[in-house]
Parts: sequence; C-alpha cells; structure tokens
Amino acid sequence: MEIIDYSYKKRGRVEFVFSTFPHSKAMLYPIKNYFFVRYVTWDERDPIVTKADLEEMEMLANKHFGRESWYKKRKNPTSSEQRF
Repeated sequence: MEIIDYSYKKRGRVEFVFSTFPHSKAMLYPIKNYFFVRYVTWDERDPIVTKADLEEMEMLANKHFGRESWYKKRKNPTSSEQRF
C-alpha cells in the first residue's frame, strides 16, 4: 500500500487516498503527536477495509509526516504489535 494523494482539511485533519483503496478516502485526525484514522469513506469498488489495513494507513501517514516514533510509543498499541 502506498499514499496516492492527501489534502489538508480544517482543524488539522488530513484526508488520504491509498493505492489499495483508490476510490475511498481515509480521514486522519491528529492525536497528541501522531495521526489516527477516524473514519474511511468507503467506496464499493474497493475491497473491504480491515483493521490491519487501518493500522497500515496510520503507519504510512505518520511515517510520511515524520511522526513514526510517536506513533510507535502510543499508549494502546494493537495486539499485532510488540512493545518492549
């Protein structure tokens, strides 16, 4: 998955379009020092968005804005991630 396009919205929100879901738009909101997927405006031409897809979207967006380290330090990481 890759970022195709993104645009800035009001109140710090950023709307992303990803290569795996070219017809759907993911809205990411800033939370403290990283971005979090708030919702996806899904289009039926795209595959169903899974939790793993949402995590990958968050990682790509945070990496794009240089906030990857903050994202990895968040309080409640998913069960698929390991914290040491």
